[in-house]
Amino acid sequence: MVSGPLTLICPADLLGFGKMTASFDQLSPPQRLAIVYAPAKVRDAFALLLQFDERLSDIVSRITEPMIGQLKLAWWRDALNAAPGQRPKGEPLLSALSEMDRPELTAAAHGLVDAWEMLLMEEQWSDALLDSFASARGEAVFGGYVRLLAKDILVGAMAQEWAKRDLATRYPKAMPATLLLHTETLPSQRPLRPLTLLVMLSRGVSGPRLIWHGLTGR
Repeated sequence: MVSGPLTLICPADLLGFGKMTASFDQLSPPQRLAIVYAPAKVRDAFALLLQFDERLSDIVSRITEPMIGQLKLAWWRDALNAAPGQRPKGEPLLSALSEMDRPELTAAAHGLVDAWEMLLMEEQWSDALLDSFASARGEAVFGGYVRLLAKDILVGAMAQEWAKRDLATRYPKAMPATLLLHTETLPSQRPLRPLTLLVMLSRGVSGPRLIWHGLTGR
């Protein structure tokens, strides 16, 4: 994991996130580097999307009883379904989502709730379950980012690679022995650089190599 110099490259105040939620600080420096490369018009929304993903991952990681986990995720689903003015108060992510008022971002957050809930359905994660999870989570984050850009770009393959590799990093002991991890050819387009950086991160790339990819796409 990157530390030190990279942390200095992309602090929240330099990115214009003066009003961003405190949980932005909980994103890793490489995640913040990915946010740096997002176009200014979607940067805050993309940062919030990654924060939602982290929050839901944290919920799942702490659950010992699937029913409790489903109740917690149901709370988030109900909160997202509510009109902005009727959402629970005191939750920074919901407040930021209401302030942005971007339907595509709310839809992506819904997709993340559905994706992370899948992992509560089986005690032992199967290849089929992980494929479904990777497809749903990848579509929510990568597909959500593309929709924020108002672009029609196919990102499904690398989205699924990222979602599965990242999950394997978070929960190595829960992965089936038969887990298949594909390595996709990454696009070099500048608008997709935040996504390719996340894929590189999930592959274990860090430090100068990750920064070089951010600069050149290579």
